[in-house]
Amino acid sequence: MKRKNAFIALLVLSLFLYEAVYGQGEGEQILRPNTQTGDSLEIKDKIRNLEEIVVTGTRTEKTLANTPILTRVISSAQLRQNDFENIMDALEYTIPGLQFNSDPRGDNIRIQGLENKYLLILVDGERLSTTPGGPIDFERLSLSNVKQIEIIKGAASALYGSSAIGMTINIITKTPDRKLEGWAKTRYSRFNDWVLDASVGTAFRRITSQTLFYRNSHNGYDLTPESPQAFTKDPGTNMNIEQKFAWNHKKTQITASGIYYLTEVTNPGESVKNTHYKSNNKTLRVTATQHFADNHQLKASYYGDFYTRNTIYQSTNESEKNATSDIQTLRILDTYTPSVSLQAIAGAEYNWNKDYNAIQYGEEIKTRKVNDMNGFAQVDWQIIPLLNVVGGFRLTHHSVFGNAYSPKINVMLSLGNWKFRGGYSKGFKAPDPTELFSDFMMGSVSHNIGNPDLKAEKSDYLYFSSEYRRAAFNISVDMYQNSIRNKIQSAFVVVKDEKGVEETELRYSNVDNARIRGMELNVDYRPAQKVSLHGTYAYTDAKDTETDLQLKGNIRHAFSWHATYKDRLLEKDFSISLAGHWNSSKINDTEEITTDSHTGKTVQTVTTNPQSAFSLWKLTVVCTLWKKGQTQLDISGGIRNIFNYTDPVKFTTYDPGRRFFGSVLFKF
Repeated sequence: MKRKNAFIALLVLSLFLYEAVYGQGEGEQILRPNTQTGDSLEIKDKIRNLEEIVVTGTRTEKTLANTPILTRVISSAQLRQNDFENIMDALEYTIPGLQFNSDPRGDNIRIQGLENKYLLILVDGERLSTTPGGPIDFERLSLSNVKQIEIIKGAASALYGSSAIGMTINIITKTPDRKLEGWAKTRYSRFNDWVLDASVGTAFRRITSQTLFYRNSHNGYDLTPESPQAFTKDPGTNMNIEQKFAWNHKKTQITASGIYYLTEVTNPGESVKNTHYKSNNKTLRVTATQHFADNHQLKASYYGDFYTRNTIYQSTNESEKNATSDIQTLRILDTYTPSVSLQAIAGAEYNWNKDYNAIQYGEEIKTRKVNDMNGFAQVDWQIIPLLNVVGGFRLTHHSVFGNAYSPKINVMLSLGNWKFRGGYSKGFKAPDPTELFSDFMMGSVSHNIGNPDLKAEKSDYLYFSSEYRRAAFNISVDMYQNSIRNKIQSAFVVVKDEKGVEETELRYSNVDNARIRGMELNVDYRPAQKVSLHGTYAYTDAKDTETDLQLKGNIRHAFSWHATYKDRLLEKDFSISLAGHWNSSKINDTEEITTDSHTGKTVQTVTTNPQSAFSLWKLTVVCTLWKKGQTQLDISGGIRNIFNYTDPVKFTTYDPGRRFFGSVLFKF
């Protein structure tokens, strides 16, 4: 590891010296257009990347190159060239060490030894409700209408509140900008995985409207054919309908959108189960923005996300509601820009969560409610052309655990083609209803009991990064430490009742602390106008400071990469993309503490059960068969999991193996 760090430091130092000695002259050469070689086109592409607008790190629009908060972007070009299957596919092939596994409740994420509850998923800046039980249902999201995906690591509670501890992922969607536009797409893959996707939109005078439809169905798959009554992923069908409206009049803008989502996860043909899940989700969003002057705007918004899960009794086809998860948010945001070098935002936010469960919260109380009130502020100050500072804080009052204070400070120093970023932020995660209010028997295993006295989990995040950019080359090194306190864990406890009868209880308490430390190396290179290369390496040391063991599921080393070649063949535009990711062995250490009956000393026994390292590769070819103006017909095809890697024993990955896919997209 020391040699690796020394090599990285030497590489960065060499580039810095090179820029200091030769940077100015070569910069002039690069910016001189050369129509013979096509260099000017390469420069334009690079400038577009540098000027890509991001919003997640500051809640305001800033170019990617000029945001002091370290932000990674999965661009629309990447999404198009790789024809990813879904949001999960795009994230897994782009973020090193991130893994998904699905169950009938939703999609479980794990990265850096942290699970769902430490990651915040947003769509256009608003958090998605979780399914009852905790996971996010990513199947409700279509990739076709995604403009870009923005990722910031570490604590972001100053802007986004609870759960923004490990990572924040913001999915930015598209808005129509022409009188008539839209698309229709179909995609087919192994296991009868079939996607239908369509949209039509308009931007005419003061009115913008967009209607979207998405449907996906699949037969599921099984990595353990010796037990056909239970699949690794059950068959399912999803459908999503969305309508967006916007009205602009001088300095006033009003937007409204509504989404209805329906999903049904059924059982395999040989299953003996008599029930399965059928769920729906309704989302409503309304915003009103008033510009008082060119430098001052006020924005008010309402957001509601309502997820309902029903149990279907197959013998009678009757349904029964068994759980709901609802979130509602009211927010007012004031943005004031007194000068080109200074911008301030301030706001207030109220969040209301209601969860219903027919079993989980006991016999008498079926519904649990929590709420929080927030005030937040941020100042973005370009002190001098070389130095940008962003500072802010959030004050939260939670109905259960009380108060939380989440400050942050971010600094960026720009020296020619070099940018140095650093900062500190505090995050928190409110205990969820399962941890607070559980009161049910988990079969014959245990009596699960929540703890209403739980404290909020809190984190302190420090980072430093250096970035070097030239016209065709970009390299960055990021180092960070995330310290999490009051980590909530569950543990089995054996208790005796008044008659001396023993019972096993599952209880929740703030017992653990964790320290996650790591680095990330990112390289982008365009050796020629038609070729682009990208690679990311991540090292993560995620330790439970109480046991000195790695967090369960941590992956110490991870790579992700993609290479794209774009050209024309038979007068048709086409691209070939090769993407992949590699994970080192997944750590699954467990500790058992016993007392030696002879000596009375405490003995620690550590059991290791690692999961093997593996890599997955994907090849995608995209070709534009016909194009006239804004209308075009694209076809794509490829192979996912080229080398057919599966692990039906330890489930290192839940990927079902090699599968071919193809799609047809008509845009107008």
